[in-house]
Amino acid sequence: MKRYLIAIYLRLSKEDSKDKAARQKGESNSIAMQRSLLKRYIEEMFTDYEIIEFCDDGYTGTNFDRPGIQEMLKKIKSGEIDCVIVKDFSRFARDYIELGSYLEQIFPFLGVRFISVNDGYDSADVQDGIAGMDVNFKNLLYDLYSRDLSDKVRSSLAIRKEKGQYVSANSPFGYEKDPADRHALIIAEDEAEVVRKIFFLTLEGNTSVEIAKLFNEAGIRTPIEFKIEKGKTSRVPKGKRFLWNGSTICQILRNEIYIGNIVQKKYTKDFVGGKNRMNPREEWLVAYGHHEPIIDREVFDKVQERRKSGKR
Repeated sequence: MKRYLIAIYLRLSKEDSKDKAARQKGESNSIAMQRSLLKRYIEEMFTDYEIIEFCDDGYTGTNFDRPGIQEMLKKIKSGEIDCVIVKDFSRFARDYIELGSYLEQIFPFLGVRFISVNDGYDSADVQDGIAGMDVNFKNLLYDLYSRDLSDKVRSSLAIRKEKGQYVSANSPFGYEKDPADRHALIIAEDEAEVVRKIFFLTLEGNTSVEIAKLFNEAGIRTPIEFKIEKGKTSRVPKGKRFLWNGSTICQILRNEIYIGNIVQKKYTKDFVGGKNRMNPREEWLVAYGHHEPIIDREVFDKVQERRKSGKR
């Protein structure tokens, strides 16, 4: 007799780990807790089986752009899985329409049983492959919760920007996040030395292209190479090495971050996925003197005057 092939799917998003309400109730969505719950359930409900685990740690449930779930769906379509078990519906998907499609159409068509332990749902108990009203209602609640969470995140970011806090996940070249305050910046001296050299070479009459050429010939590390050495990324160059270019130099020269200012709301997207459109200067949010400057204001202003004159 064929063994029952069971796929357990585990997912944890960044929002889950910040869920204060869940922590206060002693609840946990951690990967380890999900795994323990599902294996205990399987031991109680099944006899002859084989477990295949799929996991997505740090991925949102609002779409299926997750490596773990994509691998699981691939195996389902090839007939390698008989049953899928999750902690609750939201682990699998937060989009109630897409989740409903899998529960009522895709899984029944493929002959795959679906179980959501905490929701008390087992497709083997569902009549004609149609989920009950309570299931659809829960799916809708999960979807609304996800949308509400996204709105709250955007609102929180807007408030932090209004207060002049640094909200980007990545620190600009020349700086690093303050260990004592992730919304503050401190100078990374090894990188700051390169920034200063760029500004002073510009004042000496060098264009951005000339500076990039000088840096490449001298083997001066690029911003991405500094990140790789510090373990912040693991990118690989297309050629033998990463190279400086005039565009990177220009971005550094016009960035007010180097005189201690944080400029936010500089660009606006007309729609999700659209191109950035620069807002008028009066609409920018500028936090003056937010952190220690790398470049003096006088030097910065002289460089901007030179750039306006066309000497780049």
